[in-house]
Amino acid sequence: MQAKSLRISTLDTRVLMTIMDIMNAITPRQLDILDFIIREFINSARPIGSACVANQGRFNLSTATLRNEMNNLEDAGYLMQLHTSGGRVPTDKAYRLFVDDIVANYELVPKNNYKVKINLALDKSGNDPNEINKNIAKTLSDLSDNLVITGITKKDDFYKIGLSSLFNMPEFREFDKAFQLTSFFDEFENMFNEIQKVLFSHLNDMIPEVRIMIGRENHVRNISGETIMCAKYPLPGMITGSLTLIGPTRMDYEKNLSLIKYTVDRLNNKYFANNQ
Repeated sequence: MQAKSLRISTLDTRVLMTIMDIMNAITPRQLDILDFIIREFINSARPIGSACVANQGRFNLSTATLRNEMNNLEDAGYLMQLHTSGGRVPTDKAYRLFVDDIVANYELVPKNNYKVKINLALDKSGNDPNEINKNIAKTLSDLSDNLVITGITKKDDFYKIGLSSLFNMPEFREFDKAFQLTSFFDEFENMFNEIQKVLFSHLNDMIPEVRIMIGRENHVRNISGETIMCAKYPLPGMITGSLTLIGPTRMDYEKNLSLIKYTVDRLNNKYFANNQ
């Protein structure tokens, strides 16, 4: 039986906006400005002001016009201002629009050197499910700088790695957020069944897909403000593996989605037919 290609799903509880809905809500120029702000914020982790947008020369608009457009995006719920005199940062709503656009319009393929590292990790694992999971967790955490957890569904058997990488990010330098993340990490073993139920209940073993929950879309205790990507994949011995990547809403969505998609597609191609 031919392996199925991984698809990327949105939340079942969320009503999808069509392209026409989006165009009616905000203008193409505003979409372009929002795309720039999101990408700039992902790279810099600093609030983006109208002067920053104007200085890069992409829009050929005055600072006053850009400021007005950013005000409109804020009124529409796509940007928020952390401080009265500061720049803007994207909201969960903005990231959701950004991710849906990536999924619909971009080819998600990792860089060749990332492919090589993933291939090496999988090839050296042989057909041992535990080795596969361990090497996937380590490799994807190293490549994404995010927390990665791999496991075997319906078993308390998992690997988790990457907490220290998150603590180097600006989002997690505040005591409260660091404490919440540490608590999640420490309690993970006791919470494993609950987490599995929350994250993977809507994923079908027969339909390879990755599920993305952004910020408040995710209801897992202690990490309800972060972004979670999760997927299932076949493993040797007629068992199913699970992958969970956790990071800030300011994560590199294109990169992380491409890493997960490539990894799961490779496992599907190798083991899907054998598990039928």
